[in-house]
Amino acid sequence: MTNTASGRRVCLVGAGYIASVHAEALRALGIPVAAIVDPSQAAREKLARAFGVTDTYASIDRALAAGGFERAHLLVPPDIHAAAALPLLRANKALLVEKPLATSVAQCDELIAAAGQEVPLGVNQNFVHHPAFARLTDAVANFALGKPRFVDVVYHAPLRQLASRQFGHWMFREPRNILLEQAVHPLSQIVKLCGDIAALEAIGGAAIEIAPNAKLVPSFTAALAGTLAPAALRFAVGQDFPFWQVCVLCDDGALFADILANRFWSVKRTRWMEAVDGFVSGQASAFDIARASWQNFLAYGLSAVKLRGRSDSFFQSMRHSISAFHRSVDERRPPPLDGKFGRDLVALCERIAAQIMPSVPAATPKSRPPTTSGCDVAVLGGTGFIGTSVVTRLRAAGLTVSVMARNLTNLPPIFQDAGVQLIRGDIRSATDVRQAIAGAKRVVNLAHGGGGGSFAEIRDAMVGGAETVAQACVQDGKVPLIYIGSIAALYLGPQATAVVGATRSDPQAAQRAEYARAKALCEERLLQLHRDAGLALCILRPGLVVGAGTSPFHSGLGFYNNEQHCIGWNGGRNPLPFVLVDDVAGAIVAACTRQIADGRSYNLVGDVRPTARDYLAELARTLHRPLRFHPKSPQGLYLNELGKWCVKRLGGRQVAPPSLRDIRSRGLMAEFDCSDVKRDLGWHPVADQATFYRQAFGALLEP
Repeated sequence: MTNTASGRRVCLVGAGYIASVHAEALRALGIPVAAIVDPSQAAREKLARAFGVTDTYASIDRALAAGGFERAHLLVPPDIHAAAALPLLRANKALLVEKPLATSVAQCDELIAAAGQEVPLGVNQNFVHHPAFARLTDAVANFALGKPRFVDVVYHAPLRQLASRQFGHWMFREPRNILLEQAVHPLSQIVKLCGDIAALEAIGGAAIEIAPNAKLVPSFTAALAGTLAPAALRFAVGQDFPFWQVCVLCDDGALFADILANRFWSVKRTRWMEAVDGFVSGQASAFDIARASWQNFLAYGLSAVKLRGRSDSFFQSMRHSISAFHRSVDERRPPPLDGKFGRDLVALCERIAAQIMPSVPAATPKSRPPTTSGCDVAVLGGTGFIGTSVVTRLRAAGLTVSVMARNLTNLPPIFQDAGVQLIRGDIRSATDVRQAIAGAKRVVNLAHGGGGGSFAEIRDAMVGGAETVAQACVQDGKVPLIYIGSIAALYLGPQATAVVGATRSDPQAAQRAEYARAKALCEERLLQLHRDAGLALCILRPGLVVGAGTSPFHSGLGFYNNEQHCIGWNGGRNPLPFVLVDDVAGAIVAACTRQIADGRSYNLVGDVRPTARDYLAELARTLHRPLRFHPKSPQGLYLNELGKWCVKRLGGRQVAPPSLRDIRSRGLMAEFDCSDVKRDLGWHPVADQATFYRQAFGALLEP
């Protein structure tokens, strides 16, 4: 081993979300973070401020040249793990790599060879260190119920990116990436329990097409033969009910670890006769589950008021995994989850992929030189849910389109159309925006602009992005701008008169939630540019948009602790301002083809307006699921939120107090009059209830 154990200073390579978790775990362990590397200055400086780090660098080479650290955590996207890890290993830096170790066995072998016998190389498969799983492995190692004979793992998980159709994420770029991103978690637990996997047989579920020539297999079932025990794995992502359980069948009982609920229990025999044994053993198992549940609940409460450290099982698994790596470096021994462990998992993913994945190439964004003659409509942020429908309708109307988005991977077929020009860019970049709208006759701004951890960051991203687009429109010959806002910018609590397009944004927006407040500020700033700089402007505010391509569990009904139960913003008996995505697209296309960009605003609310109760009841019938609506009073919700706020403040968190005005606005008790948009744009939204529900839910019934 090298002398890396003589120093414990760590460099974090990558400053995304997972980097903050690593930094928090290192701080809890008393291991100093000495440097941060990320090409984004804003990202690395934000992380540095949060954890008191003084040295930040744009590249690994600069960090190595400066020195000042002996160990590194590699937290960059998986497809650059190998390239980023090699210079660190060659510089003799002890290296912990976030899973997966690399994206191919060949790359893993290269890293292992570079590390050799001298440089510690570990992989952060943190769920091997999950508290409930650790208790299970201890029981297996101590033969608590005899020799293990069989391991069964069920991994059913939601997948936010799949539900929201964010197919530009790395895990969707190649068919096997979903395994390297998700399946390595349960596979790491199987390898820990079963040893080396000598043979496996996998059967894939139905493939789904996410883009032209790009398919995803979201589920498979595999039988694995390990050197210590055989195993079975059921893997599925994009599931409605999250469930992750590890079961080890032994000679004298079964051991269970519920990973998501952080519970460990066993089922075993007692000394009593069979009839009594079933009762006694069942009570014992129930007691174990209840005790673990109470312990988790108590730990959560104590953590919330800062009477103990962070207690959630994910963070605990990260802390234990990171601790195990650094302890091994300190003690000059190989990491428990070393390069070979990481390589074996990547090899398993490759073997499974070979058996279940369709033999189609991954989709790549088309590459065409930018046009010089401009286009009819430039759509910014046009690859999302509403944007896809808008581009489809624009092309159906014979209009040429320029689409700018931050990610252009795995897009629907319409974006391969010859009349669509793709440009990678960000609305916060004036250069990107000018390139995207150059020569366009109309500009549609659907881009969100991003978010942040504070309102100041959200405001800068959303309002700043909207302003960048508006100023580019003015500078490019006063190109008309159609800005897609939201009815959230308005106050929508009970009021005497109907809300119309001319209704201005909430005059008390400072009392609203961050998104609504930022949307209101966007409108105010754009209208100011309309008055002062001559911006040709039309604001369209969609209501609760539903339809193919988005989740039907809309937050306009209430909030969801889980999908099955909707906690209403009120009694759920008032009509809600729903609108179909295709109707929204129709209004946007109409705005692009009519001369109305004179500072007017319109609300896009459809003619079918079911109550929250009726909508959820119809959704339950469509999905054949026991969905429930729980009515609440705005005052009751406010008191609940006030209680949560008090707990957060007791825990030292600086958060804004809840707002009764915002809760009342979320209840959407206001009446909408959309006669203006129907008159001026010739807009005719779907008026038949059966058609509305068919279009809102129809895609959910597709195989």
